[in-house]
Amino acid sequence: MKFFKIYQNFFLRNLIINVLVIGIIFACVYDEFDGEKLGWSYLFKKICLGYIPMYFGVLCSNIFLIKMFFFQKKYKAFTVFFIIYWVCFYFFVSWYFLYTDLGRLKTLSVFSLVCNGTGIYFLHLWIVDKISQSSKDIINYESELSFLKQQLNPHFLLNAMNNLYGESLVAPERLPDRILNLSDMLRYQIEATKKDFVLLIEEVEFIKKYVEYYTFRNERLSITQNYEGDFEGIEISPLFFLPLVENAIKFSGETIAPFVILDVIVKGQNLSFSIKNNFLASGSRLLSTGIGIDNLKRRLEVYGLKHELVYHKKDDLFSVKLNIWDLPTAAL
Repeated sequence: MKFFKIYQNFFLRNLIINVLVIGIIFACVYDEFDGEKLGWSYLFKKICLGYIPMYFGVLCSNIFLIKMFFFQKKYKAFTVFFIIYWVCFYFFVSWYFLYTDLGRLKTLSVFSLVCNGTGIYFLHLWIVDKISQSSKDIINYESELSFLKQQLNPHFLLNAMNNLYGESLVAPERLPDRILNLSDMLRYQIEATKKDFVLLIEEVEFIKKYVEYYTFRNERLSITQNYEGDFEGIEISPLFFLPLVENAIKFSGETIAPFVILDVIVKGQNLSFSIKNNFLASGSRLLSTGIGIDNLKRRLEVYGLKHELVYHKKDDLFSVKLNIWDLPTAAL
């Protein structure tokens, strides 16, 4: 996993690869041109002089031409700019090589550079896509396992049955709704974690059911919910907000007057999520592991979501504020 993180880091990946390539070229040239007479510093300088413009030429082509035109399906503009760019680049490096006393650059060399550089870029995108998909699968599996461990362990089921039994004695007419609520939560969890993305409206409904279940379990718990905006058609990864809501309810439950304030606001494809809860500043029996925040950070990173995440404690209040921009939308 450390290798994958390094590979996904643009600067570290490029630093390692370029140092490796320059080292290989240096080793080959050193023997071919009798490096002992020329000196290793002279050869290294010449290699860098020739390699650097080549590297930046390929980099600019990949980032600006392929990414901005080819991937945006602007094929005509891409073809025109691609040809113009590489023709200009050829004349530039031909002059540059003569100016720096590196010899005459051949057309075949630039053509090989274009093909190899572009091919390696597409290979890199394929590798990143596979790494991202593997990370998504791992996260979804961990989320499913964590939720099942919580919801299906004997302690949870015992409490659920006791609560349902008590409800059947006091208000039996509400019992079917309680059972249905519990069933819906478990069903959604099982189905949702098989997907990369679910509809935001479904995720919100799941949170509402989750909150309803825990307010039923703990009558002292006060949860204020506010949902604004058009949630239709917006997608998000499954059980995305669950760790934060779960922790807020759990730590608030230790206080005399537990409360949770939840706000979810959607504007276009932008989402603002905030949650606040009180907790025991001292004497808590619960150990804060930070898993909820870490889980959220990993999901934001893996799914490549543009975001801003802020969280802090003040006195006996814990708050989390998350803004996400350009959420994906469901295909029509």
